Amino acid sequence: MKISLITTLTSLDENKRIEEEIRALGHDFELVDLSEFKFSIIDNKLNVDKLDNLNCDIAIVRGIFTSIKSISNVIVALKERGIKIFDNNVLKHQYSIDKIGDILRLNINHLPIPDSFYSRDFEDYKKASQTLGFPFVFKSSRMGKGASVYKLNNQNELNDLISKLQEEGKEAKSFIAQKFIDYEYDIRALVIGGEIFPMRRIPGQGEFRANFSLGGSVETIELDSESRKLANLAVKAVDMSVAGVDILIDKQNKKYLLEVNHTAGFIGMEKAYSKNIGKVYVEHAIANAK
Repeated sequence: MKISLITTLTSLDENKRIEEEIRALGHDFELVDLSEFKFSIIDNKLNVDKLDNLNCDIAIVRGIFTSIKSISNVIVALKERGIKIFDNNVLKHQYSIDKIGDILRLNINHLPIPDSFYSRDFEDYKKASQTLGFPFVFKSSRMGKGASVYKLNNQNELNDLISKLQEEGKEAKSFIAQKFIDYEYDIRALVIGGEIFPMRRIPGQGEFRANFSLGGSVETIELDSESRKLANLAVKAVDMSVAGVDILIDKQNKKYLLEVNHTAGFIGMEKAYSKNIGKVYVEHAIANAK
């Protein structure tokens, strides 16, 4: 069997691990890079570079961060050629990072999230600060790994940040505000089908974000039944079978769902658990391709 991995971010370390496990299972592998997505329509015939001659049994769609709507439409057509697709529902959602949509889905499914506020007008955030209270977190709705996340301690800091963002041409619709939770630690629970791989993340000295890439420390942890249930419900709420669920634990042991990562990394977890998570992912993708 031949399996292709379709992505727009070939630099992801997980791509190599997926290739290794596909080959270890005895299958052929091809990496399809759509970062420079282009097509032509000549005499009413669609020609898509790198997909026209795609010849595989299964296509895994992972890490689509550019041209996602156009690429989604084209990949759907691969099914007409008899190619099975595992996309973790990215073709249905047509986004890889949308914290606004995910927060709404979590709330609609009655799951606990920090108090949140969203608007397409920066002036509204100034008013919302009176309800959220200081400090609160102001973050990009389209970026991951702790990028463009700000902890604002007073009105002056909020006003200065908004002025800076406006000078940079940023729009209010690309951000969301959330109540700051004074937390002990957070949990990244990687869910792959019925399996959960949790890590406890502790922020570095003087840092409020617990991301490992920002100096936070990580360690394995055994999830309690409540956290395990929250992780599974969060993945179900956003309609995926593979995701990284971030659970915040405050000093009163109250739990909040912070984010659901659609393209969660697993290499660090493999090292921590000494478990072949790449194989778990590949076997799940093969079993659920359709």
